[in-house]
Amino acid sequence: MRWIYLILLALGPLSARAGFLEVGAAANYRSSGYNHDNYIESISYTASLSYYFWEMCAWELNYTTGYSKQVTKGNSAIDPKETVEDNIELTSMDLVLSFAGRQDPFRPYVKLGGGYLVKERFRRVNEDASEPISTQRGFVPSGGFGFSISVTKELSFKLGLDAWTSPLNVKPVIVDYAGRAGVSWMF
Repeated sequence: MRWIYLILLALGPLSARAGFLEVGAAANYRSSGYNHDNYIESISYTASLSYYFWEMCAWELNYTTGYSKQVTKGNSAIDPKETVEDNIELTSMDLVLSFAGRQDPFRPYVKLGGGYLVKERFRRVNEDASEPISTQRGFVPSGGFGFSISVTKELSFKLGLDAWTSPLNVKPVIVDYAGRAGVSWMF
């Protein structure tokens, strides 16, 4: 019976809803190394679409794609050069709770939900063909927090941290996270 009340509350009259959309894009880049033969690079992009059904509460659909490369080689000329590459794709749906209204200049938020993750790892020694090491696929819990700073009524800069685990069927559980910096537009 409680589920019926929750559904009616969510699907209540349109006049009781905020009913606005937010479209966002974010990126994350990291590079770290010792020399041209030993380094790590990673980059990820996220696109999001949020529907605010109340002034400070939204459903957010996210798509994240990312790539990282770790290159290692010893000091000797005969040491092999090993490259390990990771690709990820995460599609998630989160409930976003904002702690300020749409017109406020500073809007902190938290979000919690879940998604579907595909994570693939490849290994290459010297210039040989890449060989797959592992693939993980499955449903994952996701969440995050951050804040938006309004530039105009519609445009905001958004900073935050998102996290998700390895798929639920993979042991041990590993938590991945990504810092985000991006922009969003409200309609």
